[in-house]
Amino acid sequence: MQYRREVLEVKESPMIQIAALAESLPDVVKVCYGEPDSATPEFICRAAYEASLAGHTGYTHTAGSKEFREAVAAKFHELQGMPCRGSEVLGTIGASAGIFLAARTCTGPGDNAIVIAPTYAIFATCVEMSGGEARLVPLLRDGNRFRLDLDRVRAAIDKNTRMLIVNSPSNPTGWVIRPEEQEALVEIARQHDLVLLSDEVYERLSFEQEVAPSIARFDEKREHVLVVNSLSKTYSMTGWRLGWAIGNEHIIELMTKAAEFITSNPPAPTQQAAIVAFREGEAYVRQIRQEYAARRELVMKELSSIPGISLPVPGGAFYAFPYIEGLRDSTTLARQLVTEAGVAMTPGVAFGPSGEGHIRLCFAAAEKTLRTALDRFKKFMIQRKG
Repeated sequence: MQYRREVLEVKESPMIQIAALAESLPDVVKVCYGEPDSATPEFICRAAYEASLAGHTGYTHTAGSKEFREAVAAKFHELQGMPCRGSEVLGTIGASAGIFLAARTCTGPGDNAIVIAPTYAIFATCVEMSGGEARLVPLLRDGNRFRLDLDRVRAAIDKNTRMLIVNSPSNPTGWVIRPEEQEALVEIARQHDLVLLSDEVYERLSFEQEVAPSIARFDEKREHVLVVNSLSKTYSMTGWRLGWAIGNEHIIELMTKAAEFITSNPPAPTQQAAIVAFREGEAYVRQIRQEYAARRELVMKELSSIPGISLPVPGGAFYAFPYIEGLRDSTTLARQLVTEAGVAMTPGVAFGPSGEGHIRLCFAAAEKTLRTALDRFKKFMIQRKG
């Protein structure tokens, strides 16, 4: 049998390998997953149940029901202050499907996309599965923060570049892009006629302001900007698989045509639950953000006390991405942490070559879990260094 190279060459994420190893052993504390360990709020679960009983169990429009798309558009306007119509929204099976649809719509053999790294491997993988080339441009370390290297972004672009992809607040670094960096990326996209895909799933988990401003502020007509987002992180709904893309009507129409033959519509009861989450979820969002802020302080304090470790301050999301002095193989370290220390973290290389030397810890876990993980990690690292 002959299979496509683009799929044959997809590599299993080191994160999945570490998670599988952790699941196979007893008493391993897991802070490798990128999700909260709390359940979805009861009022959202009840909304899905009631929607099912009310008959919301069939197909909707491929892009989602009119009611759902208008609710997304209204929430975008509420949070970001920019007008948006339901016709500019595509409901997707999580943000992941939105990212794949965008890559499949915009790239193919001979094309390339610029991806700001380190970042979740989905961006490069979706471009490569579409036949294109992903060009990773690493962030620069600037003291205890990261910043965008705009010169390297410009240098990576050529006549075959079709997309520019950025995730902020960032998984895994916690980096939050600055307004002047957003404006510069939008200008680059205009100059080169690119689609600028901005993954903003952590917009509500910003520790410097209540909502991380969307890059779409610098392209209000969304001539070049395409935003993806989801319910997963904001409302603890990772398993519900509902996200969306917001763009101009032309690209949304193209992505919707593709979605019809890939996923069809998102689940109807989940769309109804999302409408309730948007309407009634602000108190929950404020509460969970405060909890994550407290856990972030705990993680930063404990990690900063470990010799040989430096931690870029995570301005958003729920990850710490410490740099470990002298580390050349983060995958081996992550395996040792599981088997010898009983704690599962994600190797930095899972987020691209520029992530090597780092390890990722998710602080969306409960405080007791975090304290145990940090204690085990600290003891192991001190013994390792000694």
